[in-house]
Amino acid sequence: MNPKVKSALQLILFAAIGIGLVWLSIHNIPDKDIETTKQSFKNAHYTIVIISALISILAHVIRAWRWDMLMKPIGHKISFKNSFAGVMIGYVVNYAVPRAGEFSRCGVAAKYEGIPYAAVLGTVITERIIDVILLLMLFFITLAVQFSELIGLTNLYVLQPLSAKFGGLLHNTLYLVIIIVGLLVIAGALFALRNKIKSLFTGKIGGILKSFGDGLKSIKDLEKPGLFILQSLLIWVMYFLSLYVCLFCFDETKTLGVKPALAFMLFTSIGVMVSPGGIGAYQLIGTQILLYYSVVNGIAVAFPWIVWGAQFIAIIVIGGLCFLFLPLMNSNNHDKLPADITK
Repeated sequence: MNPKVKSALQLILFAAIGIGLVWLSIHNIPDKDIETTKQSFKNAHYTIVIISALISILAHVIRAWRWDMLMKPIGHKISFKNSFAGVMIGYVVNYAVPRAGEFSRCGVAAKYEGIPYAAVLGTVITERIIDVILLLMLFFITLAVQFSELIGLTNLYVLQPLSAKFGGLLHNTLYLVIIIVGLLVIAGALFALRNKIKSLFTGKIGGILKSFGDGLKSIKDLEKPGLFILQSLLIWVMYFLSLYVCLFCFDETKTLGVKPALAFMLFTSIGVMVSPGGIGAYQLIGTQILLYYSVVNGIAVAFPWIVWGAQFIAIIVIGGLCFLFLPLMNSNNHDKLPADITK
């Protein structure tokens, strides 16, 4: 398939997912709560929301600082202005196509710092590995302090709906036969393709796993690995503080405390992976989490939109300025690579 057509189809798909999830998050508001939701947006303390956005920007500053540390073991250095601009431009691009921002970020370092694109990509892969590990740590911390609540959430939003849906199917002979036949077909296909699946795990997937391993090994080559770990933890602490501070923008949420905030952060972080910038998914998941913790519907709908919106505006404004002024900031430097920096 033509790469441009493929990119266009991906963009359409992700946009459709985002729009669909936004529609779901709005459609789920009962008619009686629409006015309450509107009033919640009006009554929010937006000074606190601004403080929350500033804290989230601090996380991006630390990420840019940390990125320079990853450059040193490969024999390169990136200026803070280009590091920060690359991070922010990458976030902006991610709102269009998830994960595409990582390539834009690499392009900034390659174009304005003359660092080989492949080497830059390796540092970004290492960053993503660390983020996955920290997300898993967040899961286990939340599990430790909110075990009964997580079980309740899983039961309410996963097990019960599945039981209701499939419980009825099991009493319908035709549907039951279709399910059994479908499972047999899947099992037969997996058996027939077993060699291809095996080669996939030793090929592309194996390469990905090797990249994960190489990324983790590269940390030991850092000049200050302890500082790198501290920076990584601080990034996620800033993410959490940004969310926690925002709880105080409503009287109904300021008493929730740390534990519900951890659950909210965990599940909405997963939602960010579903659609561009998390739009729709973040709001839909966040609302359900707050409803579970007995927050009234109007606030439960408004709060995720306000938190997401504050981050979105901050990234779009700062990322947009970085995009506009990046050439000017590097006007004294000639481009160190040819136009096609992906090679």
